[in-house]
Amino acid sequence: MKKYFLFCLSLVMLTCVHQLSLAEVISVDPIETGMLYSSGPTQTFLWKAPHPKALLIFIPGGEGKLGLTADKKNLGGFYGNTLRPLSDPNLTSGLFDVVVFDSPNILAVGSNYPTSRSTADHLMRIESVVKFYKEKFGLSIWLMGHSNGAVSVTEFYKYLQKNNTEAMIAGIIYSSARNGATFNVDTQLPVLFLAHEQDRCSKSTPSNSQSVYRTLKETDKLKTEYVLITSGESQSDDPCRSGFHMFFGAGEQAYKAIDGFVSAVYK
Repeated sequence: MKKYFLFCLSLVMLTCVHQLSLAEVISVDPIETGMLYSSGPTQTFLWKAPHPKALLIFIPGGEGKLGLTADKKNLGGFYGNTLRPLSDPNLTSGLFDVVVFDSPNILAVGSNYPTSRSTADHLMRIESVVKFYKEKFGLSIWLMGHSNGAVSVTEFYKYLQKNNTEAMIAGIIYSSARNGATFNVDTQLPVLFLAHEQDRCSKSTPSNSQSVYRTLKETDKLKTEYVLITSGESQSDDPCRSGFHMFFGAGEQAYKAIDGFVSAVYK
C-alpha cells in the first residue's frame, strides 16, 4: 500500500513538473537592425498546448512593456484568466499555443491615438515574433490585441497588406479595442470582436468597436463576429486598466467566445 501511494505521488509530481515545463519565457531576436530599430531581443511568454492547431500571439495594451524575465513561470490576472485556458484542453478545446508579447520599450499611449504602435521598430518586433514561432512550430498564426494592443494588431496587418504578406496571419481577435483601431477595406480575414457591454473606458468604447465591426462586415467575406461580454465586475481603479475593460471576473466568458469562434473556423 505504501509503495502504491509513493508511486501515485511520484506520478502527480511528474505531472506537475510537466505542466510547469509547458510555460516558459522565450527570447526572440529582431529580424532587422539599424537606425530605425532599437537593439536587443523581444521577450515572449509561451503556454504550450498538448495538441495545438494554431498559435495565438497576444499584444498587451497600456504601455506594452511587461518586464518579463527568464525565470518567469506563470502569468496571472488577465493573462492567466483569459489567455492560458486557450492552451488547456481541460478548460477549452486546447487548440492554441498561446504567446504573450512583451515590448522591450515603453509604448506611449498618446492622448488621441497611440502612434507608438505603428512605428517601424514595433511592427518589426511583431513580425520577428510571428516569423520565429511560425518557424518553430509550423502552426497558423492568430493575433490578439487588447485595448491599445488592438492598434498594434490592426497596424501590423495593414503593414502586411502593404507588403503583400498578409497570408502570414490566419485570423485576428480584436478585444476592448482602442478607438481608432481600424481595418483596411480590402481585409479578408476571420476577425472576432470582443467588448464588454459595461466598459467605462472612454478611449475604448463598445459603440466604436461595433462601428468598426459593421464596416468590416460589409466587405470581409470570411467569418466575422461581434461578442459582447456581459459577466464580470467593476473595480475602483482606472477604468481603462481594470474592471470590465480588462474582463475582470469574465475571463471564462471571454476565452469560451474565442475558443468557439476559432474552433468553428477550423471545422
